[in-house]
Amino acid sequence: MDRYKGACFCEAVQFELNLKNLDLTICHCSMCRKLTGSTGFASLEAGESLHLMNTDGLSILDSSTVGERAFCNKCGTSLFYRFKSSNEYFVPPAIISDLPEENIKLIEEIFYDNKPCYYEFSNNTIKKNEADFQ
Repeated sequence: MDRYKGACFCEAVQFELNLKNLDLTICHCSMCRKLTGSTGFASLEAGESLHLMNTDGLSILDSSTVGERAFCNKCGTSLFYRFKSSNEYFVPPAIISDLPEENIKLIEEIFYDNKPCYYEFSNNTIKKNEADFQ
């Protein structure tokens, strides 16, 4: 398992982490789409391995009973989603340094039934709906 470094755009938040794999998941829930201002939260699984090195800009939003989301309060970069019960972190790939991007594969879309109709990814993915998480 390789150790990676990551940071927000302005580097006011810096961290190190191990990734469980290079399998990309996109969450289409309304919270993820609204918080990223985009198609959803694309993330790689870091398990419990995220270690914060610089927290000068760190803000954490207690977004639900299940999880919390972190962002930089200086530049606005979305940093991670953390499941409270298991302390597992999910981090967007664009803020992780030196990732072998050619090896990242979009494999899963979650809360797929919440995805708006105006986009579709071209590759085949595992699609899980909201009911799959209840």
